[in-house]
Amino acid sequence: MKEIEKLRWMKERIAEETGGKQWLSTGIGLPLMVKMQDSCQAALYVAMVKNKQTGKYHADVKGFLRSFSGYCDGNRLGQLGEEIGRLSALVSELEAAALSVGEDTLLAFCKELEQQEVQIRGEGICETSEN
Repeated sequence: MKEIEKLRWMKERIAEETGGKQWLSTGIGLPLMVKMQDSCQAALYVAMVKNKQTGKYHADVKGFLRSFSGYCDGNRLGQLGEEIGRLSALVSELEAAALSVGEDTLLAFCKELEQQEVQIRGEGICETSEN
């Protein structure tokens, strides 16, 4: 698998395993970040960290719980447990993949993501104005 295909695979896995509630996006000051819907309590963190020895960027993947307050009934706790379990499996899968890419590949992928985001925002504006 080529380097850029690895990044595309990571993007697809994040969207698939979170049901589209979390997605890989371009960051502000960072090459990549994970954006999510407000309903997500278990969230994914991805940072592309440069290895000073190899010059390549590797994916640092972690999961975290977003803080929330209030009491939960058994049903809500079950849903939260399932969400955490799915995210745990995804983090383990992405860690095992040991994604590492060159700077040119990372920049090309970020540009690809930016173009997709601009296109999606443009379509959203058109859909809103038509209604």
